[in-house]
Amino acid sequence: MKGTLIVGAVLAYLLLLARSAWKQGELAQFVRALGIVAALLGFIALVVWGWIAVMGR
Repeated sequence: MKGTLIVGAVLAYLLLLARSAWKQGELAQFVRALGIVAALLGFIALVVWGWIAVMGR
């Protein structure tokens, strides 16, 4: 239940940020920055997964 609430709050916040960026004509920049953040988080998750896979033997 708590996880769902947190995910919903984060999505609502991102939607409000996207709406603000759209109104200011900066939606493309917002989406690009969001993609960069997602890629960095994915890279960190991949490094952690790799570390666990190597050290978990």
